Amino acid sequence: MKYIKIILFIIPITVFGQNLTTEKSYSFWNSIIVDYAINNKVYIKNEAHFRRTSFLKEWQQILIRPSIHYKSNETLDFAVGYSFAKNYKPTHNFNENNVWEQVTLSHMSGKSNFKHRFRFEQRFIDQVTEVTPNVFKTNETDFKMRFRYRFTFQIPLFTVYDNTKVKGVVFDEIWLNTDSGIVPKSLNQNWFYVGLSYPILKNTFIGLGYMNDYVSTTTNHFRNNHILQTTLKFHI
Repeated sequence: MKYIKIILFIIPITVFGQNLTTEKSYSFWNSIIVDYAINNKVYIKNEAHFRRTSFLKEWQQILIRPSIHYKSNETLDFAVGYSFAKNYKPTHNFNENNVWEQVTLSHMSGKSNFKHRFRFEQRFIDQVTEVTPNVFKTNETDFKMRFRYRFTFQIPLFTVYDNTKVKGVVFDEIWLNTDSGIVPKSLNQNWFYVGLSYPILKNTFIGLGYMNDYVSTTTNHFRNNHILQTTLKFHI
């Protein structure tokens, strides 16, 4: 019963105003995540994300995200990283480069694992203008900041082999635009995910699940993105 309460707590609740409009999209996101331990405290990590939308017809985003982590103990993990994102739009493409700082807190309760991830991003986003009809040019870079908080709940479900278990995973992540400091200004987007993590080899896992990305595109306009997501993780 307590797990049902937890899941109900983290499901995003959206309040619609009178003038808000929401569009739907359907996407397929694939991720490869590799981490390598330098010693028992420090490890490096790299992520590659390939995201398509409109039932696989169009690219939505390609993202590369390397980072370095310091694991103080089983509870506390510090990280700094960099992200490069190539974003695709019907009329033009644009890039974003950002650097970020992150703290992750982990704890166990019985067989369940809980994580709280706090990430603060400094973003450099290409600003694209239409110089002539259907001809676009990047003429400057816009600087923005964003705060992200993710709560993850993970529980083993059943044994596959050699005491290796398939795990159920649920997370919710809220993204907030900030002012010049870290004070939240507006909602950027919200992710809700539910899926399974399956061990296919030693230190290799594959994840499969559904994610809902509710994102603010412009003032009073939102996109509700329904996503089938796969994730392949390697621990070296």
